[in-house]
Amino acid sequence: MLLLKRRTPLMKKLTPEQEAFLEAEGKIVLCACPGSGKTFIVARKLLKYVENWEYAHRGVAVLSFTNVASQEIDKQTKELMPEGYRIEYPHFIGTIDSFIDSFILLRFGYLMQEGSRKRPVILHENYGEIRFYTKNKECHARGCISNPFEFHWSSDGKLLRNGKKVDCSITTKKPCVAFKQAMIKKGFVTQNEATALSYRLLKKYPQIVDAIVRRFPIVMIDEAQDTSKEQMEIIDLLTDAGVKTIILVGDPDQSIYEWRNATPEFFIAKVKDDNWKTMWLTSNFRSSQLICNATQVFSHSLASRQPSKAEGEFALYQQKPILLNYSNQTDKSDIINKFKELCQENGIEWTPSKVAVLTRGKIHKGIDIDGLWKSPEVESLAKASYEWYKGSRRKAFSLCEKVLYSLTIGDIGDIKHEIRQVIENIMPYENWRKHVVKLLVSLPDPNIKLSDWVKSMLSTITNIIQSAEDIYLIPAISLQDKIKIKLRDTKNPGFQSIPLRNYIEKRDENDITLSSVHGVKGETYDAIMLIIEGIKGNTLTPTMIDTAPLDSELIRIAYVAMTRPRKLLVVALPVMKNKKSFKRLPLDKWIYTQI
Repeated sequence: MLLLKRRTPLMKKLTPEQEAFLEAEGKIVLCACPGSGKTFIVARKLLKYVENWEYAHRGVAVLSFTNVASQEIDKQTKELMPEGYRIEYPHFIGTIDSFIDSFILLRFGYLMQEGSRKRPVILHENYGEIRFYTKNKECHARGCISNPFEFHWSSDGKLLRNGKKVDCSITTKKPCVAFKQAMIKKGFVTQNEATALSYRLLKKYPQIVDAIVRRFPIVMIDEAQDTSKEQMEIIDLLTDAGVKTIILVGDPDQSIYEWRNATPEFFIAKVKDDNWKTMWLTSNFRSSQLICNATQVFSHSLASRQPSKAEGEFALYQQKPILLNYSNQTDKSDIINKFKELCQENGIEWTPSKVAVLTRGKIHKGIDIDGLWKSPEVESLAKASYEWYKGSRRKAFSLCEKVLYSLTIGDIGDIKHEIRQVIENIMPYENWRKHVVKLLVSLPDPNIKLSDWVKSMLSTITNIIQSAEDIYLIPAISLQDKIKIKLRDTKNPGFQSIPLRNYIEKRDENDITLSSVHGVKGETYDAIMLIIEGIKGNTLTPTMIDTAPLDSELIRIAYVAMTRPRKLLVVALPVMKNKKSFKRLPLDKWIYTQI
């Protein structure tokens, strides 16, 4: 029998709610408040199964919405296991997308094709400009041909564009429909339609559903509040086919990925469904009780319940959350300096692992420029520069390789195999790799002005291609047109003087962590400051904070931010005329101050 390590110090004894969940089987919905240790208890539930597992080729599937979340489950599982042990076949830990791709679409997608019926290729991004060709003027006028990645199939077989019905005056067969049908026949699908196509496969071939249920009689889905309509439809098919136990774990108040078709409504429907057993984790092992009390008002699911009970190391920490008002003349650096003073007063170390400043969207101002990048190539090279100097060099290599391929060999519409296979038909891959590496090490510094970066990038890639003896620029391509950005912007005339990194950077960890709210979901800090910069519009504003419906995504974003800290929570709001207090930030639970 597999013996588990002792539990973490903050969970020396499981709560009654956690114990009940470990024993539960069947169709289970687990609603877990922030800091409740849901990842820990999911890992513990998995190991409870693994300890006594009897099947050699049947397993438990533990799925999550993001790679980060699934990696955290894997990490916590390993921490509970003896040295040298790990979860492996027949079990599966991964994202729900990777599960659907691996066990449905890639295995059975050939059934959608005619003729050769080969294994489908899933395209994750558009590089080299996938495009379809048509002389129809309306297709050109509507911009339909510029980015075919916007088109995707729905689970009911309709073609959508960015999630909406394709609406045009063409009454005969639409060129976009013909193009997408041709892609399917050739074995190409995009990731944003993989789930819908997989659902259609399962509906047409129910024996595939039976095979998956037999292969994985137990399925647990973490972050289930972020499932899309198509993902939940597949979950329902598995449930109806008789999966032994299926568990949905999540918090509808933390669903903040609507732009990726995620919505909590399907999770909430299961909470209300009498055929499912709803369970709760209401103990908070992260935040102080004062933070739990203050943030409860922003929770839709806790609206009729008591605030979460703080049971962690800092449960009794005596610092009320702080509302920090600032004027529109206040510089962001001054707001951060005030936050630093508050951290020092609380003895909180000013480091990236302890302190984070969060915003609704991008961490830098003045970078929302419509149509900034004039080609996929220049945008990819900009990202590659940032990754080479500040992030993942593996990502930088991949981006540079795709750009070089696009400029010298062809667009992805001509690809029938992996890039490497195509290259090896032309030259030794090692020779090709040297060209990519030469481009990598010559990438301009992302800290220079955007305009200077573009000039340097154009010169760099021109020299690399012209000096090579075995790669050549495609005749129809002009590098001046590819390495090009927008020239003017009336809202921000000085945008070209902003450093390139500001346009790419989503997270900065120099002195402290600067990030969007999305970037810290699932993380914990000693101190958090949420800066609300908007005054009006469809973004976080003082008015939105106080009046927006609790089930709106903007309130959920604010709630995720405010439930990250252990000790100190600060919300910085612009001063509003005739607004001295906020009903959701009452004076008995918040300290009001001003800079």
